[in-house]
Amino acid sequence: MAGHHRTASRLAGARRAFAAAALGLILVASGCATAPSPSPTDVMDEDLASVFDVVYGEETVRAIIVQQHGEPLYERYIDSGPDDTWDVRGVTRIVTGTLVGIAIDRGFIRGVDATLGELLPAYAGIMTPETAAIPLKSVLTHTAGFPLRVAPSPATDPDWVASILAGQTARDPVGGRILPSDAGAHILAAVVTQATGMSVLAFAKEALFDPLGIDADPLWEQRVAAEAELAALRPAYDDAEVAWPADPQGVDLGYSHLRLRPSDLLRIGQLYLDEGDWNGTQVVSPTWAVEATSPLVATRDIGTTSYGYQWWVDAPGGVFYAQGNGGTALVVDRSRGAVAVIVSEAAADDPRGTMGLTPATAAGVAVALIRDLPDVSD
Repeated sequence: MAGHHRTASRLAGARRAFAAAALGLILVASGCATAPSPSPTDVMDEDLASVFDVVYGEETVRAIIVQQHGEPLYERYIDSGPDDTWDVRGVTRIVTGTLVGIAIDRGFIRGVDATLGELLPAYAGIMTPETAAIPLKSVLTHTAGFPLRVAPSPATDPDWVASILAGQTARDPVGGRILPSDAGAHILAAVVTQATGMSVLAFAKEALFDPLGIDADPLWEQRVAAEAELAALRPAYDDAEVAWPADPQGVDLGYSHLRLRPSDLLRIGQLYLDEGDWNGTQVVSPTWAVEATSPLVATRDIGTTSYGYQWWVDAPGGVFYAQGNGGTALVVDRSRGAVAVIVSEAAADDPRGTMGLTPATAAGVAVALIRDLPDVSD
């Protein structure tokens, strides 16, 4: 369900190299097309026109927002409005990761070295010793080797968390390399629920959304036995505005299908740019905000891109970002003090939405628009 109308799938880890190539193509295309202009808005319009002409269809884009130093510089909506909410797909992970950080700040979780055995004691009987010993940090950085997707059978696997944990057989099956995983992100959601005694969305509302001024009322957390059921729930999902579906045990899907407004994503990006501070309130600790967006784990076949806690990090480029299938991207540039959000809506049968091109293109466009701005570190 992208936005109000469509279901979605997330970026497959096996296609990361393809996504990186698309990102590079966008930066080259926009960089070549940009001409001097007296207005940043004019420059951004030129960049967007050149990108749409090359690889990215304007028909899929719904919202583009850029702000610098907390002030809006560019805002454009196509067949949508600022109050429309969208399935942000893979960008959901940074919300899940942020809630882990807040839970640690509040003492609900002792730290990133805590193991799954101590964090999920109700599942101790089905975990191998190796799985029980996996530290939270490995799950946050996608180096725990959990499978790419969450694919339980409603008939044989009614408990999604149990199914994921029982299927994990090796302590470090990927040799410390990053393997993006829907299943791992869902385990993080289960950890938040266990630690706080609240649903993920309820904790998000109290600890993150309310402080940032994100309206999440009323809470919509319909349980589904399988992702295929989401299509049948689309009318209710659409009417709920902000929504976050949950698994049969009530654990919100930590990896996707959170629906938010483009401006909500902008606020989350600004929160990390300001090291966890929002108008004088420390929503998440500076320690977490900085560490989560630091290059903690190297990636393969994605150039200089690294990974933090659910954030992609391009340290040489000075940016960190999140992206989701269908063409949603949130990009933060520390040196320019800027945040950019792109929300797109690619149909489920559109190869741009399922082969990595649209997510990488959206991130590339956002980076290119930010690079039109002055670098305050110069």
